[in-house]
Amino acid sequence: MAQINGINVEQLNGMIEAVKKEPSLARATFCSKTTWEKGFQSKGEIGDYVQAGQTVNRGKRFHVAGDHPEGLLGGNTGPAAVETLIAAVAGCISGGWATVGAAMGIPVERLEIELQGDIDLQGFMGLGNGVRPGLERIRGVVRVKSKASDEQLRQLKDTAEKMSPVVDSLRVPVETKLVRI
Repeated sequence: MAQINGINVEQLNGMIEAVKKEPSLARATFCSKTTWEKGFQSKGEIGDYVQAGQTVNRGKRFHVAGDHPEGLLGGNTGPAAVETLIAAVAGCISGGWATVGAAMGIPVERLEIELQGDIDLQGFMGLGNGVRPGLERIRGVVRVKSKASDEQLRQLKDTAEKMSPVVDSLRVPVETKLVRI
């Protein structure tokens, strides 16, 4: 049972082969429930998910606190939602480095992704003609320690970003449908 980057390569290849034979195994729905507390403070809860039409019980729940810094009218009890989004981008890309690196046989000894997101808050406030409320850009650096060649690392970086579900969700419009009940 060979492990590269903390990924069991045999299981990874088995999963890929299973999905090739039965693509519906790759269909998944992830869920969260967020409860507003006050001001910008909220608590998100993430638990079970659905894969191939079946609920997968994770056996535990994860919690994500949200708020704004005091300078932006928050209580500074948690990250702002855009900060959580930026962290999700880095987390997804780092997972891509691990899995794609494992599939390519490239061990990664250390990986650090440092991102910044630029936003004009006039859009959030309904000010500024044509100013979007969202991030204008996400930029940053990837620091990696590996014995792989520069070309292999470039290919790994490009593939990890290209195959990232979170990055893709930001690049391509995603249908958002919320129903008030």
